[in-house]
Amino acid sequence: MGKDAQNPVLSDEARKKLAEFVAAAAACGFGPDGPPLETTFSEIEQFGHEIGRMVGRAVDQALTDQHADYFQGNAACPSCGEDCGPKEERAKRDFQTSDGDIPLREPVFHCSVCDRDFFPSTHRLEN
Repeated sequence: MGKDAQNPVLSDEARKKLAEFVAAAAACGFGPDGPPLETTFSEIEQFGHEIGRMVGRAVDQALTDQHADYFQGNAACPSCGEDCGPKEERAKRDFQTSDGDIPLREPVFHCSVCDRDFFPSTHRLEN
């Protein structure tokens, strides 16, 4: 993980877009005038946490899609060591995150010697 991944520093432009997103999300949740007078802090907090989980899942999905692009070259078969290339289509599966499931599209490699498929990225995602 990059050194700033745990404490990301957002550019001024990204902070502006985040503020715009927060305003839009709040308006979607509570309307343009904000939460009604009888709204409790707990309700506001619950809404904020759900939006945060949605953002977390979206970021996780975008970054895992980008990460999967690294696996375009050949990889060694984990059974026999044969040099194997990726299949054209990626496999789709749900991946459990702390914010909920996200769909992954993983590169699949095929070993013609063992006649098996394997996923070279699996050990990295599960650590």
